[in-house]
Amino acid sequence: MKYRKIGQSGLSASILSVGGWKNFGERLNDTDSKRIIHHAVEQGINSFDTADVYGNAEEAMGRAFKGLDRNKLVLSSKCYWPMSDDVNDRGLSRKHVRASVENSLKRLDTDYIDLYLCHRFDEHTPLRETIRTFDDLIRDGKILYWGTSAWTKEQLVQAFQVCEEMGYEPPIVEQAEYSLLVRDYVEQEIQPLREQYGLGLMCWSPLAAGILAGKNLDQHVQPNTLLSTYSPQLRDKYWNDGHVAKAQQLRTLSEKLDVPMATLALAWLAENRKVDSIVVGVSSFEQLTANLNAVDYALDATTKAQLNTIFQSSEKE
Repeated sequence: MKYRKIGQSGLSASILSVGGWKNFGERLNDTDSKRIIHHAVEQGINSFDTADVYGNAEEAMGRAFKGLDRNKLVLSSKCYWPMSDDVNDRGLSRKHVRASVENSLKRLDTDYIDLYLCHRFDEHTPLRETIRTFDDLIRDGKILYWGTSAWTKEQLVQAFQVCEEMGYEPPIVEQAEYSLLVRDYVEQEIQPLREQYGLGLMCWSPLAAGILAGKNLDQHVQPNTLLSTYSPQLRDKYWNDGHVAKAQQLRTLSEKLDVPMATLALAWLAENRKVDSIVVGVSSFEQLTANLNAVDYALDATTKAQLNTIFQSSEKE
């Protein structure tokens, strides 16, 4: 397993992080969850990602962590989205963030969370209030580091400016969507902040909801896949002519090389030194094994060039 520092912090995480969305507490029962998580740890994965809004994922993962050495795990969770109809049970106010942390600690059955993320930017709460709250939580030992998810470059720059002005602990990572199919946001807005502020990068949806793994590439969305069961918005985001056409080209390359599509897509991310960790969804033990194999696969120069030709971005290679 490969490990990388998260941004300029001293925290080391495995290049693969196991994500909890739509799997733990939902698709997976407790027996399968424990088997997957314990095998992941045996294979060197130490990073596990979830969120308060991921249904029962925190509780299911908390139960699966039983018997493991907590000190060797890097647990990340998030808050922002509404958790109830209560007007204060949402956003990034001091009240909601503190309540969210306490609830996540209980669900995960742990004394602290290694990395706690703002799941989105809150335009209705003063940024200084949010950052001061995270700074206090670090001083209290409830969390060790904080970060963001899906923040714009401008929002992140504001955050670093507040931290510098007030002496608060700055965010160490942005968790952003990044894959062969979705590149511009990270490459144009987030990666420049790595050089300027030392901001780390964890990427989610590395397989574009399964499109880059070969799912849903023909005439219709297949039943019992993420795009068929979650929401029309998610389906429309990924399942369009442009994305499907590029993924079909990846499938052709995959067949020519006799290498799984997902392996090529994940290996492309793993070899990017600007990526600190890749959050992968795991809905089965077999999928975990396949994802682990991708970390060890080395792309040659010709394959890299072919991938970048298929999945051109606005950034020059």
